[in-house]
Amino acid sequence: MAPLLAMLLLTLPVKSENPGGAQGPMEASTRYVFSWRGVPVGTVTLTLEPGRFTYLSQHLHTRAGKAGERRREQTLEVDAQGRVQGSQAVPQALWLWRGVPPVGCAVGREELTGREGPHCVTTVEDGRVEGTLLGTAFVARYGADGRMASLDVGDSRFTVARPGERLRAPPELFADGLPVEGSGPRGALALEPPLPVPARLEGMTPWTAGAARALSAEVHAAFPEKGPGGADWNEAGEGEAGGCLAHALRFAAKARARGIRVALVHGLLVVDGGPARPHAWVRVALKSGGTLDLDPTSLDPVIPRTHLPVALADSQGPALEAGARWLSLLQGAHRVVRQP
Repeated sequence: MAPLLAMLLLTLPVKSENPGGAQGPMEASTRYVFSWRGVPVGTVTLTLEPGRFTYLSQHLHTRAGKAGERRREQTLEVDAQGRVQGSQAVPQALWLWRGVPPVGCAVGREELTGREGPHCVTTVEDGRVEGTLLGTAFVARYGADGRMASLDVGDSRFTVARPGERLRAPPELFADGLPVEGSGPRGALALEPPLPVPARLEGMTPWTAGAARALSAEVHAAFPEKGPGGADWNEAGEGEAGGCLAHALRFAAKARARGIRVALVHGLLVVDGGPARPHAWVRVALKSGGTLDLDPTSLDPVIPRTHLPVALADSQGPALEAGARWLSLLQGAHRVVRQP
């Protein structure tokens, strides 16, 4: 997972008060949340001081089947025009930070790897910028104040955190979970205020419950190691070690190979009276009507007192709505409660 994060976290923007990049850099510091396919995995803080540009990431890191936090920091000396000292290159994040860049290309440098090359803008329209970073397509959106509001690169999104906002770091969310309010282990879980989740996605393929349960058991058996691993960050959940995301992605990929489209459920799991921790499972449309939720990680039944859906997403693609909902949980906008 670390190489993926190292590559994607490079492109995170900072606060901009300089549309068009006409003036020199000024002091600023801004934090962003990084999500991959809707799953929040880290925060990045970018700080600009006179002559110095600092990139700091704190992101989810898996090792030996356990989730933890990894911290990476890089400081570059820059001149008054924002270029790296002794070079014509501008730090990749700084190039985006300085406001809406004009159509055309500049030489940019990846902060962590030092790799330099063309950073190009092909379209600018109503605060939306499209282009490429060393050949990789991106879409950036700017607010009315000139600040970068979000950046989409492939299946990843970077979203600005408001200044002074209390925000739980994603590694903390995975490690500690969210407290569950209410007494007794039997009541159904809910969010307050609620986040309605649709029953199904458009285009889901009706299937039989028996075939879906058989595939769930097959996927469960395919992972001898159930802890977080590299398979969680593979589109098809490939690998021998993986957590809930790997199991759900593997189920969706195998169903897709059979001509069946299912949905990925982003949610929270409560076990033995503990906190509510991020979890993923699948939802299948049934030929007989209705839907069936399956948890191939544990094969436990998906019931309201243990599994709380937060969002429904396609198993392929960036899952932007799911990412927005996870961000609202990190911001403390919702509480997990157990109904009487």
